[in-house]
Amino acid sequence: MYSPQILVALFVLLLAVAIPLVTVAVHLAQLLRWSFHADPATRGERPHFTGPMLALLFSVLAASDFTSYEPMRTIAELNPVPMAARAYFTVAMLVLAVLSWAYGGAVKDRILRHLGIVKT
Repeated sequence: MYSPQILVALFVLLLAVAIPLVTVAVHLAQLLRWSFHADPATRGERPHFTGPMLALLFSVLAASDFTSYEPMRTIAELNPVPMAARAYFTVAMLVLAVLSWAYGGAVKDRILRHLGIVKT
């Protein structure tokens, strides 16, 4: 049987992957509804995916060592981080997931402005 600390850690990793996954699915549904809305003048702003997608990516990288299902097993096998540092890697990926959730759109906008693709 697993210890309570391990069960809590696995539950946190499950939430770290499930919440961005559900959010991306909701954003996709909103994008479909937005794209088929009849009047472009009243349909509002397009849903943004940068923060939730980056959070999902980093969460999957963090949780890849703890599941034996594909594609997580392959991701864990391709991970170049030594096994002794995997706990630090997991924490770092979870921190990046939280930061990308909060600041993903701002970083994307700054990069696009710097490249000259979008003007303010």
